[in-house]
Amino acid sequence: MAHEIIPPGFERNDARGLFREIINSGEWKAVNWAKMSSGATLGNHYHEKTVMFFYVMNGSAHVRTLDVGTGARDEFELKQGQGVFFKPMESHIISFTDESEVLMLKSQPFDPSDPDIVHYPV
Repeated sequence: MAHEIIPPGFERNDARGLFREIINSGEWKAVNWAKMSSGATLGNHYHEKTVMFFYVMNGSAHVRTLDVGTGARDEFELKQGQGVFFKPMESHIISFTDESEVLMLKSQPFDPSDPDIVHYPV
């Protein structure tokens, strides 16, 4: 199960500054921003219903995934300006190799009474 690394769909960099279209598809109910320390990890879980788009604004991360149903695994690096989709039932762990800022777009908002997080080591 190889993941498609998604670059920006459009970028304009001129005297006014930089404009980057990160993604132009999907219906997102939550947008999260994080600033992560080098060596920090996120994940080691999957979502039963939530689709997530994970985008590295700056920094870099090492990602490992495991499809809970099939056992298929993938491992890859994400660099500044790259993103990836995580599907439901796909356990993921993200290890930051540099101090990083990231965006996470989620198809479902976080609900503490029904968090849609199942701990599952990759």
